Amino acid sequence: MRLTQLLRWLGRCLMDRNTWMYEIGRATAEFMDSVDEFITVAETNQLEKGNNAICCPCKKCKNARWYADSTDIKSHLIAHGFMRGYTCWSFHGESVADLNPSVSDNDTDNEEDSYNSDNNVNFDDMFDDLDMEDNVANKYHDRLQQLFVDAERPLYTGCMNFTKLSAMIQLVNLKSNNGWSDTSFTSLLELLNKMLPEGNELPVSTYQAKKLMCPMGLEIQRIHACPNDCMLYRNEDKDLPQCKVCGTSRYKRGKPTDNADSDVSENGPPAKLLWYLPIIPRLKRLFANEKDAKLLRWHAEDRKNDGKMRHVADSLQWKNFDKDFEEFGDEIRNIRFGLSSDGINPFGDLSSRHSTWPVLLCIYNLPP
Repeated sequence: MRLTQLLRWLGRCLMDRNTWMYEIGRATAEFMDSVDEFITVAETNQLEKGNNAICCPCKKCKNARWYADSTDIKSHLIAHGFMRGYTCWSFHGESVADLNPSVSDNDTDNEEDSYNSDNNVNFDDMFDDLDMEDNVANKYHDRLQQLFVDAERPLYTGCMNFTKLSAMIQLVNLKSNNGWSDTSFTSLLELLNKMLPEGNELPVSTYQAKKLMCPMGLEIQRIHACPNDCMLYRNEDKDLPQCKVCGTSRYKRGKPTDNADSDVSENGPPAKLLWYLPIIPRLKRLFANEKDAKLLRWHAEDRKNDGKMRHVADSLQWKNFDKDFEEFGDEIRNIRFGLSSDGINPFGDLSSRHSTWPVLLCIYNLPP
């Protein structure tokens, strides 16, 4: 499917919805009829997924509250209107593909002509208005919905003070503030689960607690490294048993005479490990949030540009970089990183008993 055609089609659909959802009066017949259309879509999705309730997308509920009766949702929408940016009804069964049924993979229209015919549509502004919930990857959609459900579900039948999620957050805060081990925290959860009424929603292990609160964790890569910092075992070197520079074994071994097995997984723990948090998924999360995306463009849109040194963007290095790489500099959503570290010993002239060093990338685009 061609991206330009997809954006053009989606743009028309979203702009039509923008009109009746946010620009016309909520007392008009057009708004009432369109709300009925939304309720039909929501009820169909409810039946398909077998849910007992439907989340309400009004300005007050923001898809965080669920109602068994769709008439409650309709009255909320008429009274308060739709939450901002919810033109793709992703919490009610829609996806981008659903809004673009007529564009096929075999469409051979000239892509450049198609773009020019609709170049009056400002897609950047249109997508910047979308809320974070509308940009969550499809594989995380059900997990996010479940998080909202847990935020409303009572800890046990009749409980008025705690929901499943709020109780778990307070218990984990206690664990963190008092330095409890995972083992002791699991023992506490098991005991509390027995104390609470039968059928309570409290998790019974630290693992379950973490899965409840962090259903959409970002990827972490664990990369083996040479004990002497010569190389990383990745890409074409990922299966090597020893360093190709110094010949040191990749693994911790009891005896120097131990031979590495051809199966990497059978050789025991690595001698040194690099924990890498990939950058691109984290940038996607930032740009998926309307407020964060606006802050990342602050250096180009809102920064006071009066010739005084107020921000890194006022420096000569920033301007010289824009001059050398014009295409990059012209894109207001570009990202500038600064490398920050603590304790790195690049020349080996400092005594150290360990090698645990954080290396961070700071985003310079953000306001002070």
